[in-house]
Amino acid sequence: MKPVTSLLASVKEHLVTLAKGNVVVANKISVGDRHVIPLCSVRFGFGAGGGSGEGEIHKMDEGSGQGMGAGAGVGLKVSPQAVIVVEGDQVRLENLVE
Repeated sequence: MKPVTSLLASVKEHLVTLAKGNVVVANKISVGDRHVIPLCSVRFGFGAGGGSGEGEIHKMDEGSGQGMGAGAGVGLKVSPQAVIVVEGDQVRLENLVE
């Protein structure tokens, strides 16, 4: 189970880094002297489970006396919330969510 635990910790660390990096304030998009900077919300969920066993608790496979199990899941949602529009000397915030 140690390799699974290590892998899940690594995935979680990468997702946290991603959320802190270039997602909340994304790279600007430029056309001529107009620049748009997207502002996004980030949500993610992370879950994992595992197991092991010995004996015949459920007797699904009689005589095996062994068990093993593992599972993991992750969900990531990035939603644009607003954009900052820069045109020449003017800057405005355009809300995308009501």
